[in-house]
Amino acid sequence: MKIAWVSSWPPRHCGIATYSCDLVTAIRNAGHRVEVVCHTDGGTPGEEDVHPIIDINSPLWADKLYRTISSLRPDIVHIQHEFGLYRRGNDFATGLFSPIFQWRIKGAFPIVITYHSVYGKLRQKVALYMDVVQKLVDAGIVHELYQCVHFPTNLGRAARNVYVIPHGAKYIRPYPNARFKERIGFKADHKVLGLLGWFDPNKGFEKVLDSWDYIAERAGPSTRLVLAGDERDGSRRQKRYKEKLINIVNSRRYRDRIKVILGKFSPEEYEDILKSFDVMVLPYKRGSQSGNLAHSFACGVPAIATGIEGLKEEVEKSGAGIIVSPRDNDGLIGSIIMLIKDSELTSRFSKRAFRYVKSKISWECVAQRHIELYRKLIKDREEKQ
Repeated sequence: MKIAWVSSWPPRHCGIATYSCDLVTAIRNAGHRVEVVCHTDGGTPGEEDVHPIIDINSPLWADKLYRTISSLRPDIVHIQHEFGLYRRGNDFATGLFSPIFQWRIKGAFPIVITYHSVYGKLRQKVALYMDVVQKLVDAGIVHELYQCVHFPTNLGRAARNVYVIPHGAKYIRPYPNARFKERIGFKADHKVLGLLGWFDPNKGFEKVLDSWDYIAERAGPSTRLVLAGDERDGSRRQKRYKEKLINIVNSRRYRDRIKVILGKFSPEEYEDILKSFDVMVLPYKRGSQSGNLAHSFACGVPAIATGIEGLKEEVEKSGAGIIVSPRDNDGLIGSIIMLIKDSELTSRFSKRAFRYVKSKISWECVAQRHIELYRKLIKDREEKQ
C-alpha cells in the first residue's frame, strides 16, 4: 500500500511532526510505503520519500500540494490537521478545502484526516469548518471517544465517517531512572516531579509553582521539581507566560530544589528529561488530548492530571495516575505530596503505565489500526467503482 502523508515533519519542533514521524515509522515497518508531503522546514537533505513543498507564505501552496500528491499516485492520502499548520493570514486554514475538494471530485483515492485539536464543544466556525471537511473526506480520525461522541451535537448531524484511534506512544522496557536524574544534576535518590511541554497558559504550570514551597516542606528534603519546555516561536502569549513562570520560580524559598530546563527539545532530549521524573504533573486548564500524557506512560511515569476532557479518559483507562478536579488546587497539591511520598503506589502506577502502552497504544498497535482503516476505505472505494 502506498500512503501519501500530509503533515509537519522533523526537524520542525512540533508535536504533530513528532507524532507523524513515530506513526509513519511504524507503518513503514509494517511493510507499507509512505510518501511524506510536508512544510518547507521539514525533512533533511537526502531523506527519502519526504517532499518539503508546503510554503504557507505562498498563495499557491494549496495548488502545489494538490499537484504533488496527485503526481505520487497514492492508494490513499492522510492529512494531519491542526489549524496552525495550514492557516495563511486570517483564512482559517480554508486553503486546504481546494485540494481536498479536487481529490474528492477525481475520486482516485480515499482521503483521511486526523484532527489533533477537537474539544467537546466547538466554536461555531470550527464546527462549520469540520462539517465541510467531513462531507469531503472518507474518514475523520480523533484520538478520544468523547470527541467522537460530541461530533453530532457540534455538526448538527450524524457523522458516520468518524473513527477513534488513540494517540500512540513508544513502548519502552522498564528501566532504572537514576542515571537520567544524575544527567540533569540530581541525585539518584531524589524524588522528581515534572512539568514538561510548551509554556502555554492552558498548561496551568503556575498552580504547582505557586505552591512549591508548601510541597517541598511536606514532601521532604529529597523532593525536586523540573520545569522543562519553552515558548513557541512568535507566540507573544507564550512568551509572557514563560516570563511569568520564571518569575515565580525565582521568588520561591526553595528555588534551589527546582531545575529549569529551557529549550525546544529533540525527541531524544525530551525522552531523557521525562525518564528522570518519578511523577508527571499535568495541571491543565484546557486541552483536547495530550501527547505529553502518552509519552509519560511510555516512560512508565505516573501522572497527576486535572479531569479535563482529553486527560481524564486516558488516566482512567490506564489506571496509571490520579485525576483531580480542574478547580481543586488543594486536591492537586495534596495528590502530589501523597504520591511522591508513596513509593509503593508510584511503582504500581508505573507498572500499569508500561502495560497500558504495550497492550493498547504502542505505535505498532496504533499503526495496525490505521492500516486496517486504510484497507477498509480502499475496498469500499473499489466496490463503489
